[in-house]
Amino acid sequence: MPNSAARNRNEDLRRWQAQFPDATLIAELRPRYQGTCVGVIHKIRLVPGRYIDITIEDGTGRLTATWTGRSALTGIELGGGLKLTGTVAVADGTLRMRNPDWSLVVEPYA
Repeated sequence: MPNSAARNRNEDLRRWQAQFPDATLIAELRPRYQGTCVGVIHKIRLVPGRYIDITIEDGTGRLTATWTGRSALTGIELGGGLKLTGTVAVADGTLRMRNPDWSLVVEPYA
């Protein structure tokens, strides 16, 4: 069971995510279907020349997006807001999108 700080953060993220009516909660995305979600950048993993992974969270779950052949995405930073649109998959129990369309959005604590 999450502690009160984690519960409060999840509630803050869900309230923030609600500002984007065209986005689906990560927990409600369906594998093998196109989806749009909004989240805060939780983790960035870079393998130079091969790919970049960015994990976002929205208070209901996490999703990892992978861009192949990229070593950077302009403006991406931990804690920033990110909107992703692409086909949802599940790999190793993790929700994923491969090479999704993306755009920066206002972060929740700006």
